[in-house]
Amino acid sequence: MKQLIPFLMVAAMCASSQAATVLSYSFTSDATPSFSGDSLAGTVSAAYAYIETVDANGDPLPLPSFRPDLTAPAITVGDPSARGYGAAISGNALDAVDQAVLFSFSAPQDISSFALTLDNSTLGTPFGTNVEFYDSQDALLYSILVDQTVSGFSVNQALSLMGVSKVVLPSGAFYDNASLTVAASAVPEPSRVLLMGLFAGVAVFRRRRA
Repeated sequence: MKQLIPFLMVAAMCASSQAATVLSYSFTSDATPSFSGDSLAGTVSAAYAYIETVDANGDPLPLPSFRPDLTAPAITVGDPSARGYGAAISGNALDAVDQAVLFSFSAPQDISSFALTLDNSTLGTPFGTNVEFYDSQDALLYSILVDQTVSGFSVNQALSLMGVSKVVLPSGAFYDNASLTVAASAVPEPSRVLLMGLFAGVAVFRRRRA
């Protein structure tokens, strides 16, 4: 056991702390986020979405899921007041009045926080709607209640969600100033992986000699 202690110490040293990645959406001209912190592992995309309830044969799916609507136009942003949706705001907002918006990650992410602000309208869905987080198997991981009838309703939550592949904003509102934080993780630095292997080999060699 004592012979393994140096190796365990080196393994701990070789795990470098990766900074969190913050995706910030201002929706000034499109739905492309700005990044701060470390680069995102994989990519994120946004599209109008529909909920798929049947498969290609028309049979009910055991787990309905959101899919990008390939027939819909590209996501649009604009001043909500131009659509008669509340008072004018400073800048633009994401138009999700008619369809939900789906944010998809090419690789599952661990999410540590989420924030969002609605426009100045009270014309949204009069019953509860939710921002929803799904894993790669379309299982619902978490939901945040959004009251679209409250002007300027905001969400700002610390989270601890593992393996998020999709985030869905419900239809019926304009959204602004969204942000999503991908949690930091400990990863081995490539330059130290060889060092870990070397110490492991030395530990095994010394054990055999003993």
